[in-house]
Amino acid sequence: MGLSKSYKKNRKNIGLLDPADPLGYTQKEILTICNKYKIEIKKFDKAFGVNTCAMGNDGTHRYYRCDVESALYNLGVKGGKFHPWD
Repeated sequence: MGLSKSYKKNRKNIGLLDPADPLGYTQKEILTICNKYKIEIKKFDKAFGVNTCAMGNDGTHRYYRCDVESALYNLGVKGGKFHPWD
């Protein structure tokens, strides 16, 4: 199943790079995203809330793209997509 064209366009609008790991973003990648949008990590963490995540092969967390996009959307980065099922 592919992503819709409008969803792909929205992803490009916020300039969110694909995570290095297919499971999701590392904490380092989250910090890079926050720096790009001048968002304090504490504010991001609050907007991110309590979500499930994956564990990478190296034993560190991977944060799902949909959850990162929703947190950014809640913080005013409106080019992304809010995922209401979370």
